[in-house]
Amino acid sequence: MKKIFALIVMAFLAGNVFAQNVEFTKDNFKGQKDQLKDALNAIKGGDQYYEQGYTQYAWALPLYLHANEFNPNNAMLNYKIGLCYIYSAFKWKAQDFLLKAYKLNPNVAEDIHYYLGRAYHLGENWQSAVSEYNIYLQGLNPSKQADQIKDTKKKIQECKDGEELMKNPVRVFIDNVGGSINSRFPDYGPVISADESIMFFTSRRDNSTGGKTVPGTPDYYEDIYISTNVNGKWTPAVNAGPPINTEGHDATVALNADGTTLFIYLDDKGDGNIYECQQKGTMWSKPDKMGSNINTKFHESSASLSADGKTIYFVSAKEDGSFGGHDIYMCKKDEKGKWGKPMNLGGVINTEYNEESVFIHPDGKTLYFSSQGHKTMGGYDVFKSIYDEKTNTWSTPENLG
Repeated sequence: MKKIFALIVMAFLAGNVFAQNVEFTKDNFKGQKDQLKDALNAIKGGDQYYEQGYTQYAWALPLYLHANEFNPNNAMLNYKIGLCYIYSAFKWKAQDFLLKAYKLNPNVAEDIHYYLGRAYHLGENWQSAVSEYNIYLQGLNPSKQADQIKDTKKKIQECKDGEELMKNPVRVFIDNVGGSINSRFPDYGPVISADESIMFFTSRRDNSTGGKTVPGTPDYYEDIYISTNVNGKWTPAVNAGPPINTEGHDATVALNADGTTLFIYLDDKGDGNIYECQQKGTMWSKPDKMGSNINTKFHESSASLSADGKTIYFVSAKEDGSFGGHDIYMCKKDEKGKWGKPMNLGGVINTEYNEESVFIHPDGKTLYFSSQGHKTMGGYDVFKSIYDEKTNTWSTPENLG
């Protein structure tokens, strides 16, 4: 019995030693003065980016990881690395660092349980996420932290929705388009003609026009690329070049049915607007800013044109008549070819959160869009709604699962 007790005590002590928080001090790293100085400089450099907000986390992360190689048992450093991963394309890596931060110091940060919840949530570990969110929720002050309470309760509901949706998964097949289109850089926003003969898409490649990165980030400016379908295969994508692309952000928005009108997004003075380019023979016209019924001083991000070219659906952050955030609107073309006044699609489609990436099916009545609201599993989910001409109403958006 004494031997068993001794083993239990040793295991407990070993566990505590393993979970001990190690600060970056001279006493903890005697004889490693240069290595400690290098690690501290890396943390200082990372903090300069980290303190600017999540948009700069991509710059902070490699510096933090460098310091972590020297000392992997610092709670705050593991916490910051976890947050950097939460806001990166490698979200699944966040959980291990956040868990370690908590084990090293349960009080490492006031929101540690919230971000542990986010890590579990993103990993579709619904029950664990809900547990962490609830722990975080219990520590919030209703009179001072109403926004955090609202956000956390929404996250809990997203987990419940996600768990329910995953009980009935939809059978789909997703195929990679291949190396002719995709690169090691972000490639997204494809638009394709009705006969599937031509594709435009957005990419942040190092051969973008101007070859420059966005100030303060490692990302290249967006440019538009083009590929054609020859005998069932996409040709290697090429930069669409001027006048479509400029030294700023140029992104695909929509393409009309015959592929002769390209709608693009340009970042004008920080607000963002929708432009259109017309194909003239083998050339494209200079982007022409669409009228004030579509573009405003607020952010317009995406659009979709009906198959007959008479109706355009678009996303805007304008405040007038909005349900909150980005909403989906529509405009109809008059007899003179001008776009009429915009109409908000209403509360069945739009929520107090953001709606984005609108697409109208060629049938003219099936609308696809992404939303942070409705019955979402978290972040943006894809929804479908069908328009009923008899009742002049949209159906309740259905999560595509």
